[in-house]
Amino acid sequence: MMRLQTYAGVSLFATLAIIYHAFSSRGQFYPATVYLSTSKISLVILLNMGLVIMCSLWQLTKRVFLGSLREAEVERLNEQSWREVMEILFAITIFRQDFSVSFLAMVTALLLIKALHWLAQKRVEYIETTPSVTMLSHIRIVSFLGFLLLVDSLFFYSSVKYLIQTRQASVSLFFSFEYMILATTTVSTFVKYMFYLSDLLMEGQWDKKAVYTFYLELVRDLIHLSMYMCFFLVIFMNYGVPLHLIRELYETFRNFKVRISDYIRYRKITSNMNERFPDVTPEELDESDATCIICREEMTTAKKLLCGHMFHVHCLRSWLERQHTCPTCRALVLPPDSGTRGHGDQSRSGASQQGASTAVASQSSTGNGAADNPLSPQEARLRAAAAAASIYEKSFVYPSTNALTWSTGYAVQPQVYGSGSESSKKGTQVEAQRKLIQIQIEALQKQLQLLDDLKSEDSTNNLKSSVATDFKGKEVISSSSTISD
Repeated sequence: MMRLQTYAGVSLFATLAIIYHAFSSRGQFYPATVYLSTSKISLVILLNMGLVIMCSLWQLTKRVFLGSLREAEVERLNEQSWREVMEILFAITIFRQDFSVSFLAMVTALLLIKALHWLAQKRVEYIETTPSVTMLSHIRIVSFLGFLLLVDSLFFYSSVKYLIQTRQASVSLFFSFEYMILATTTVSTFVKYMFYLSDLLMEGQWDKKAVYTFYLELVRDLIHLSMYMCFFLVIFMNYGVPLHLIRELYETFRNFKVRISDYIRYRKITSNMNERFPDVTPEELDESDATCIICREEMTTAKKLLCGHMFHVHCLRSWLERQHTCPTCRALVLPPDSGTRGHGDQSRSGASQQGASTAVASQSSTGNGAADNPLSPQEARLRAAAAAASIYEKSFVYPSTNALTWSTGYAVQPQVYGSGSESSKKGTQVEAQRKLIQIQIEALQKQLQLLDDLKSEDSTNNLKSSVATDFKGKEVISSSSTISD
């Protein structure tokens, strides 16, 4: 801010000096005006003063509606500014025949207005994630959004009016398109903020907020994509390939494609949630933690996913709009296709049976002793993996001796089937876990023993080689002494 004040003071002094020189040397108003508009030095100084005035107005607007900027807002402003400057430079190359002083002024104003829009979006995001917001902050951000919408509408109206009057393609196409995009973005941000205020008035109990926000963003991306495509075609037909629009068009298309994919997946999951996900019984809520991990509130009614985790119905709906995995274990909410699922079930059942038999074999071999039948490191790892699979109904993948990776699938906790009291079931589960840990410990001990044996063998071989080398050296010395005698 101090640098801007110093620069503004120097610019003002230079502007007053050049105006005084023009009127003192020419003596009359018209010759002085002609001199100021034709002299290159005078024109540069006046343009610089216009830039200072625009930056001062921008700073005043920011101070009135936003106050001091946060670090994240300054970072967003710096990142977006450089990218936007490059795109505007590309646009200038397309509309180079319309290059003039007014064109430079309009481009500068567009860049400053875009910066205000970036700050407004960032401030709305900050307010939505802040627990306590003052009434003054709400009034300032709503007034700021209304001010931006008014400015966008005025500039859009002036650009369209000029196009209608001239009835020919000009740089006004560029400005009308840019301000139309900014206006729709401002409206979308304002409606999103209204959703936030409505949820705030309902004390966070508005279940449809996430759904409406999702549809709002989908419609906004669709409108932006349509605008970018129309503007691309118009510029291409009149001026050539608009290089400054390629990146924006690609990003808009990619975002819209992601929105459509999310929407299709969301509709597929939530179309029959009552039949797809069973209700949680009161006994299950009593036995487990009844806190919803999404909203951190107690659950009286909930839905249970295929992985066994429970959530509120509305919390699950809002989560499924963005993700298709369980919030707790990241398992897929939707099961695979029927063919893949059948094959996976068969492989898992076969792996569990094989793991059970291997676990019995490993226990028997452990009882007989490791000295009778030493295991290789690979065999020890496979037996430990099979033992774990027999209990967890899940297979391990050992890519290397130093890595342990879980295979994809649902994280199924150890379960015990059959009749009996709850205490006996819990005791059996604890016993199963104890056996699993014991098997893993024994496998690791065998690996350590094998490593120690390998080290001892290496040391013995090194000792033998050193002794043989010494013996050969002594023989050579004795034979040389005999020859000399």
